Amino acid sequence: MRVDMSRVDPDANMDRFYSVQLTQSLFSDVGVERQWGRRRSRGRHRLDWYGDEHEAKSALSDLVRAKLSRGYLLKTGEAVG
Repeated sequence: MRVDMSRVDPDANMDRFYSVQLTQSLFSDVGVERQWGRRRSRGRHRLDWYGDEHEAKSALSDLVRAKLSRGYLLKTGEAVG
């Protein structure tokens, strides 16, 4: 599952992206991988590991909800699960 979001405000010179997805290690650990920053840049990257898939999905949903409340918009065709 991957969710891509963006926040654009030309008046504030804001053009940001935020991408979050579930990932799995070779040892079946489940994590949440995120990348964020100014569009057309590489941005920053973070990977957090969780005890099980349920915890990781919950963390992903919390991150998406937080970004939506701050004005980010889902890219066309995205669904929050």
